[in-house]
Amino acid sequence: MSGATAQGRAGRLWAGLRAQVAALKAWARANRTDAALLVLLAALALGTRLWDVGGRTLHYDEILHAWYAWIFSEGGGYAHTPLTHGPFLFHAAAATYWLIGASDVAARLLPALFGAALVPMPYLLRNELGRVGAFAASGLLLISPTMLYFGRFVRNDVYMAVWALAIVILVYRYAERPRPWMLFAWAALWAFAFTTKETTYFLAGIVGLALFTMSWRGFWAWAKGERKLSALPPAGTLLLVLATLSMPLFAPAAGLAQDWAGIVLINPDVNHPGVMDGSVARADAETGAPVGGALYIAVFLVAMLAALAVTLGLLWDRRRWPWLAGAFGGVWLVLYTSVFTNWQGFFTGLWGSLGYWMAQQPVGRAGQPWYYYFLGLSTYEFLIAALAFTGGVYLLFRGKPSDRFILFWAAATLGAGIYAGEKMPWLLMGITLPLAIIAGRAVGLLAGAARRLPSPTADSGGSPSERLVRRLTSGATRAVWAGVGGLAVVSMGGYAVVRVARDEAFVSSERFWVPFVLALLGALILALAARKEWRKPALAAAALGAVVCLTGMTVLVSARAAYSYAGYERPAELLVYSQTGQETTYAAECIAKLAERSGLGHGGLRVLSGESDNFAWQWRWYLRDYPNVTYRSLAAAPLTEPPEVDVVLASRGVASAASPFLAGFTEVGSLSHLWWFPNASYRDLTLGGMALGITQREGWRVTADYFFARGFDRAMYRSQGAVYVADGLAHMAQACTRLRAASGG
Repeated sequence: MSGATAQGRAGRLWAGLRAQVAALKAWARANRTDAALLVLLAALALGTRLWDVGGRTLHYDEILHAWYAWIFSEGGGYAHTPLTHGPFLFHAAAATYWLIGASDVAARLLPALFGAALVPMPYLLRNELGRVGAFAASGLLLISPTMLYFGRFVRNDVYMAVWALAIVILVYRYAERPRPWMLFAWAALWAFAFTTKETTYFLAGIVGLALFTMSWRGFWAWAKGERKLSALPPAGTLLLVLATLSMPLFAPAAGLAQDWAGIVLINPDVNHPGVMDGSVARADAETGAPVGGALYIAVFLVAMLAALAVTLGLLWDRRRWPWLAGAFGGVWLVLYTSVFTNWQGFFTGLWGSLGYWMAQQPVGRAGQPWYYYFLGLSTYEFLIAALAFTGGVYLLFRGKPSDRFILFWAAATLGAGIYAGEKMPWLLMGITLPLAIIAGRAVGLLAGAARRLPSPTADSGGSPSERLVRRLTSGATRAVWAGVGGLAVVSMGGYAVVRVARDEAFVSSERFWVPFVLALLGALILALAARKEWRKPALAAAALGAVVCLTGMTVLVSARAAYSYAGYERPAELLVYSQTGQETTYAAECIAKLAERSGLGHGGLRVLSGESDNFAWQWRWYLRDYPNVTYRSLAAAPLTEPPEVDVVLASRGVASAASPFLAGFTEVGSLSHLWWFPNASYRDLTLGGMALGITQREGWRVTADYFFARGFDRAMYRSQGAVYVADGLAHMAQACTRLRAASGG
């Protein structure tokens, strides 16, 4: 009987799958244009995300992720630690290595595929954004410098972007037509998000608050006994499921009140300013962990929240809630316990994840100012920001009710980023995502307004000259002319203004008149197209022309940040933080050739890598296939005799002390093993200083030089090192780290 039942279920599943495929084919036949555009977007997304994906040396954090995932894939196990965020990335990367082997390409393959998958997803919001708006949002995600740059990294952020957008889509689709499978998808998405990165707690708070504003009347009616929990509106159902599944995970938030309560639920980080000056006590325990008797309070809080969650869940639906809890808990438990091989992960996931990152916020790692993300948006996402901020104001007062959720998502995400103590360039992905959705909606509104340009009478009679005049004054033609005018004004006018602001002598040069005349001509065309009742539609078309100009600039900025080998070798992007020097890859290739040419092979080549100045991490990854690599702090344990190795890798900080013992070695290459953008160049900006800079040519020069050519007066921060090879082998490894694209040494 059980076999027949299983066969019946399998048959129904297969039939359902075939029905879905048939429905998809029918939709594609009925919507050929949309289907073709989606295929094109997907192809472009795959191409841009996978192009030379292994070309750039893995960054510092990427190496941490890739290395620990490789150990996991090799059978060395994996133990979750909040320092490296959630376990999903490590399981995903380890599975990729198991399938295709470990390499830089393999490490970045799945993140790049997720980054590509993100691009067409806004189409699922076409009912809210409009068809044009949905495709515009996809296009903006496709060319976004931040999304392209970090969407190819072995980091958690691209996974979080996909989970976040999928969650938002599900909110709309469930509200439109609730279906049982959507709740299981809801539970699974949140489980994957909580196992990916701690920014999920912010996301859950934002989405939860939005859902509560949509459904509070239903909860109030339940509290008064007028309605059952099972009769909640769709938004209330989603909120209840989210709250009951995740409630115990929020227990560490009680640490916000620990100073008032006189207990330590969240052990401060050793770098907490108060710990360093002695005003805040820190126990000898894990950062973020409860200390002493607070451990029992923590257990009580988790147990009480779990009991409340189970009670509410069963009151809502005694039959479905256990299955949803099983779906959420199954994903969460499998990943945090490393497939049941690390039960300590149950506790680090339950308390450590949120606790650790709450303890990190007062530290303010990277020391970024509150306006840091505005710098990132203006440098890279100027197109998205301009559309989102102007369109957002319009939608706030004139938009549909469905617009307000996305507006709240964007505003709350930006606000959370500003409030958080730790600000990093990759977190700009989470801020850019909702702004791109709003920007797409704004493009859709502009396109709709531009299409409303009135046309003269449709009478086809008259002389050829009269018909030509009607054609030239038609709504479509005026829209095109207005768009061209807007494009000319923004591109040529903007170019002329920037050049004049930088250099007064440009006004008297012959080159000034070309952009000036073109901008003037564009303004004249726009003025003619925007007369009388044509004004609003013509201005919308002109705005679309400006969007075309900014789109071209965005593509150039995006390509420069993501693909430029000159940028790899001599980085100057604001997005850079702890970027491993490109010479690391060159040195690894050189060492591989040395092993081959010398006949020693990977197994015979002996390497000593110094650990001082964070110098060893990249070699743990890039020399993972060399069994005879020794790692040693040459600062704490300096050389006292010539090392019996073939290759020595050391930071410049210890090279001078080690040089007497490296007499039998030849330096075959120097490298910059870590780069940071100099935040001192913007850390002390004030509104008054920026206003003064606008009135001075030097301010325009500095801004324009960086924006257009990534040139600036301050040097990038970097740590340097060198590669030494035994004299007898050095002739096989000359110019080991020579730069291949950028000038300089």
